[in-house]
Amino acid sequence: MCLFLVSCGMHPKNFTYTYNKEDTGLSRLIDIDGYYVSERGCDSTFYSIYRFYPDGLFAIATASEISPELAGCFENGNHNTFCTYILQGIYVLEGDRIRTQVVWPVGNGCTVFRDYRILPDGRIVNISDYVQAEYSNLAYLKNYPSFDENPCGKAALFYKEEKKGRK
Repeated sequence: MCLFLVSCGMHPKNFTYTYNKEDTGLSRLIDIDGYYVSERGCDSTFYSIYRFYPDGLFAIATASEISPELAGCFENGNHNTFCTYILQGIYVLEGDRIRTQVVWPVGNGCTVFRDYRILPDGRIVNISDYVQAEYSNLAYLKNYPSFDENPCGKAALFYKEEKKGRK
């Protein structure tokens, strides 16, 4: 759904990234032949499962536990009982940062921003996760558990795969 919103121009005003369908070069900095899992954070009981595609697409989902079934989160049209809140978006590289934007299809749409730092050894750490509630018509987004700087940042776990699902 996000890709449809982005490609048709029907996205929140603060969704600013453009999908160029070009190789971003991310695969020279980190392994993208699989998916990443961020461990439980300070204020969450869930895991974030995400993957980066060479052409700038990004997919993320939520799970309550780590299991082999997480590999299917982004396959089969996103129909997987182990993952919830499956969202797609775009990423850009800025130095040692991977900056992502996804559209959360609630209300008039809401852009969720997540940034990752690439460590010298090729691992990545989620360093921010936030929304700009003023761009949404949903008042409860003011209570979104945002952080501009992750106080519990741990390197994500990487799970290699031979094939990657998309859409």
